[in-house]
Amino acid sequence: MKPVSQKGTVAILVALLLPVLMGLMALAIDMGYVLLKRNEMQVAADSAALFAASARQHGQDIGAASSLVQAATAANGFLNNLQGTVVTVLIPPGGSQSYAADTQYVSVTVTQPVNAFLAWIFGVIQTNTSATAVAGPAGGGNPCLLTLGTSGTSLSVVGNSVVTANTCGIYVNSNSGSALQVTGNVTVTATPILVVGGYSKNGNVTMGPVTTGAAATTDPFSNLPFPAFSACNYTNYSKSGNGDLVLSAGTYCGGISINGNHGVTFSPGMYILYGGGLNLTGNISPIQGSDVTIYNSGNSSTYPYAALDLSGNVSINFSAPTAGAYAGMLFMQDPENNQTASIAGNSGTILAGNLYFPNSALNLTGNSGTSIPTGSVVAQKISVNGNSKFKMTNTYGGSSNNAMHSGLYQ
Repeated sequence: MKPVSQKGTVAILVALLLPVLMGLMALAIDMGYVLLKRNEMQVAADSAALFAASARQHGQDIGAASSLVQAATAANGFLNNLQGTVVTVLIPPGGSQSYAADTQYVSVTVTQPVNAFLAWIFGVIQTNTSATAVAGPAGGGNPCLLTLGTSGTSLSVVGNSVVTANTCGIYVNSNSGSALQVTGNVTVTATPILVVGGYSKNGNVTMGPVTTGAAATTDPFSNLPFPAFSACNYTNYSKSGNGDLVLSAGTYCGGISINGNHGVTFSPGMYILYGGGLNLTGNISPIQGSDVTIYNSGNSSTYPYAALDLSGNVSINFSAPTAGAYAGMLFMQDPENNQTASIAGNSGTILAGNLYFPNSALNLTGNSGTSIPTGSVVAQKISVNGNSKFKMTNTYGGSSNNAMHSGLYQ
């Protein structure tokens, strides 16, 4: 008997397997095409959701934002109701996420049937595919209040406090389950309120929608150079008793300490507190100054770091410079200085500028209305307490609306 030819055997196997191989190749080609179309849909959904979410943050209504979605998806080749394409817009997105009922968030789904090239061999003529994107306020927007601490409770609002943030947000970078705590007869109004971790509220609390699980917000002043120490203009400056005082800009080694019954005027310029901090206590009113920046620094030996303390029966009217390297900066604290800062605002207090304490806590207290009309409050931790009413409208860096931006959440 002659042996079976191997060539013949291979030919038979190839003939038998050829339909299977062709079918697998057909599926691979069609699946690749489906994935390509889905990627195109995802790009369309992402861009449309971001576009609409940005429009919502800039004050456009839901109808206008929905129209922008349709225009954006059409620009990417997916026109609603053409060739079976369906573009679905949900504002708010719904579902089970923390932003489900927040009308600042937009969900966009693009669905389209995709025809098969070769998969018809297996009876597959057409398949539906879709892509969904959700966009809303992103970390790194325009903050009124920003806490940089990543653990524990980094923002607390307690007592009979009212915090109103107009056209800017509250951002909490702590990943703790109690990152934001609101307790008492408290009202907090801001858009958005973004918390990396979680939050709790106890008492008669009125608060806008809170988004948890948010991305951390970048320190807006992280690239700002801090003033350098050169020489002392004043050493251990201290005043008590009665009478009005006028201070001159310069370097105050050992800080500034004033108590008694004074009115204090800070002349325009940069005040470097090199050790000793700033301590204004007693019936000091008013404390005032225009085009002023106060930088609280020091060292660990000859002029030790100390706190900034404006906690007496004080009335304050400060404004930061509007031009120059430190435009908009009212209070700054050296990152090496972790002493807690305290500012008490009574009726009519105005702090027009940024309050920046990158590695320390800030306590804001008061018995009436305090306005921060043109600044951002940034610290490791922030505590607002007492019978405080803080109203903030952050406009540093131009229009606050221009600083808003959106991010993708799905």
